[in-house]
Amino acid sequence: MGNQDLDIRYDLYLSLEESVFGVKRKIEVPCLETCDSCSGTGAKSSSCIKSCTDCGGRGGVMRTQTTPFGMMSQVSTCSKCSGVGTIITDHCRTCGGSGTIRSNHAMEVVIPPGVDNGATVQLRGKGNINKKRGIAGDLFVILHINEKHGIWRDGHHLYSKINVDYTQAILGTVLKVETVEGLKDLHIPSGIQPGDTLKLPQKGVPDIRKPSVRGDHRFIVNILIPKGISDKERTLVKELASLRSNAKDHEIPFNNTGTSESNFDKKPKDHASKRGIRSVTTLWKSITKFLQYVSLTSHRFQNLPSKSFVLSWFIFHSYA
Repeated sequence: MGNQDLDIRYDLYLSLEESVFGVKRKIEVPCLETCDSCSGTGAKSSSCIKSCTDCGGRGGVMRTQTTPFGMMSQVSTCSKCSGVGTIITDHCRTCGGSGTIRSNHAMEVVIPPGVDNGATVQLRGKGNINKKRGIAGDLFVILHINEKHGIWRDGHHLYSKINVDYTQAILGTVLKVETVEGLKDLHIPSGIQPGDTLKLPQKGVPDIRKPSVRGDHRFIVNILIPKGISDKERTLVKELASLRSNAKDHEIPFNNTGTSESNFDKKPKDHASKRGIRSVTTLWKSITKFLQYVSLTSHRFQNLPSKSFVLSWFIFHSYA
């Protein structure tokens, strides 16, 4: 056997959790090792090993043939002894003449946290054994990670899809979600949109080179819209739609100059949007500052043009 012939490939299957957190697994590997009964010769005894009569123990035979360029000789492997140079007349009863026996070797494999699917763990000297030459091959453990329903991996991050009821999306809620650490609480903020991504930090896959650095578990949101609703639900939804429509009608938009595009003599109703209320509040503060400025400085600028007066107020307002 060559050194590579002594190497062994072993396929080991892991759960997603085992690949994330690492694991110690006990395995039994079928190995080939030199037969102790015949010391790897394959013969019952040394007297059963004879020199090959075809090649004279050389393992190769020379054949000569005539060509247009003269006589040419070529050495080829002896077909009788397969190039060994010896013939076994009586084979070993233990190994059947192969010179090796198969045995199971129990060992422990340490899988580090954060391994990828298809990764290889090499265990030196744990392969097939050639006692005659005093060498052993290596064991190559090929890792296969089983998929977990509802969770998939991309780099150091884990991903899942979650369904959120439309009422939960509007009001916000807390959902129990499946992770590699079991069920965890995931906060759903009000106003969540379809396709938005939420995350649980440090619940993903560790970096195999730096296990303290860990990815996130990210959740892609799907909003469930019911195909059929009851009459009572329909009435409530219509009422909600009406309230939202009225709220939008009472919002006070502003143009880029900061001035209102609507009259201010209308008071917002109780259900006006917060955006409209904030806009009115901001404008009212600006007006108050302007009036204070006029009261304090009007006697200084009585002879100034109106444009200069307004510019002065803006300078005052900017640093107030």
